[in-house]
Amino acid sequence: MTTSAGPRSTDPLVTVWKRHLRLATDGSASHAKGLALQRNGAVGQLHAAPGRFSAAVTVKRAALKAALSFPALTEEQGHALTARLVDVPAAVADLLAGRLSAAIADLLAERVPVAADGPAGGGDEAAGSHVGGVSVVPGADEIRFSCTCPPGRAGRVCDHSAAVGHAVAERLAGGASLLLTARGMRTRDLAALLRARVTDTVPGALPADANGTVRADQAYSLWTHRPPQRPGTEKRNGAEAWAETGAGGGPDSVDPLTDTLDDPPAPCPPARELAWMTEDAADRARALLAGTGAAGRPHDELADVVRVLATPDGVHRIPDAVRATGRDEAALRTSMIGYRHGGPAGAHAALAPAPVPDAVLERARDAVRASRALSLGGIDVVDGALTDTTAGVQLRPGPDGRWFPFTSFGGEWRPAAGCSADPVEAYRAARRARTARPTTR
Repeated sequence: MTTSAGPRSTDPLVTVWKRHLRLATDGSASHAKGLALQRNGAVGQLHAAPGRFSAAVTVKRAALKAALSFPALTEEQGHALTARLVDVPAAVADLLAGRLSAAIADLLAERVPVAADGPAGGGDEAAGSHVGGVSVVPGADEIRFSCTCPPGRAGRVCDHSAAVGHAVAERLAGGASLLLTARGMRTRDLAALLRARVTDTVPGALPADANGTVRADQAYSLWTHRPPQRPGTEKRNGAEAWAETGAGGGPDSVDPLTDTLDDPPAPCPPARELAWMTEDAADRARALLAGTGAAGRPHDELADVVRVLATPDGVHRIPDAVRATGRDEAALRTSMIGYRHGGPAGAHAALAPAPVPDAVLERARDAVRASRALSLGGIDVVDGALTDTTAGVQLRPGPDGRWFPFTSFGGEWRPAAGCSADPVEAYRAARRARTARPTTR
């Protein structure tokens, strides 16, 4: 599944989350103190699970575990959110194609009514239910704070749990999938609900931009999910008639077969990996249709091999990958970690920094230096990367224009989470990862 790229200057999803977080803290000073902790890189890797966000927060070398909890969405609430998306053809097309666009995130941030006869109706304050309806963002009265510090153990908001809330806001600027997961509804679950609603309905007008241009992938997505018609009938899409081929043939008869297939015999990949590779191939095709197929996405042989190794069951294929690529096992394992943190570009950065002009490295070094509160140790430009030997961290430019953080461990540089187009943010991510793994051997 893919998400929209990059944060926007005005993001309704982030705005609503920040407003609810502030209300949930009820004027506590921890709201501002938590923001300072988050900006200083105290919050570690953020974890999302149904009904919960959690992360390690490091304060004065003490690692605390803080969390925000709230109810997951009920089935009726999921249907209510889906009903809102059905009215927007562009949202339908994108979600059916497995893409959680910024427009969909904006719609999910809006509060929509829930059926009165469902568990969320009837005036009860059920999960996510308010007088105004339901939103993918939990209400302020639903958010609960916890932490391993004394106030957090008592169920009160503390600086550390508030910092986790601010870290969530930062992550939501890149897409809504994280919040959907925490609300107990993955992107594919939302797409399945939407697919069930549109299977027997006539699609609306094709989504078009201000210039009247219709994206090919959106048009195809709507076309493949239109209901079968009797031979000779037509459906109007607002511009011209759909050419009807009749039931039982063409795209009308296509089903998501990979969802129900049994695993093929060895040595074929299991059905789950086949489905994953099919989705990946479709994603590449959509990128090509949009004219962005080669932008920062190095899909060469190495990236394809590492992509398979990075799957949950891919480790046992490492010996085959060693023979196929000629690279040693340690390099492939490092690339696999890099891929999990940053996709194909992360796999390449794990092997070597991408070549960039010296001026780019110098500007990044100056920006990182200016961001540090204490200038302990220098930041050197060595072999195309920025290295802070004192802190034990390194930044490498990737082939997609992002900076990838690494930490020193056992005499090697290990990839870390938190790649970013901003070298300062990537440096902070590297410091957080280094704090979480402070020793070397």
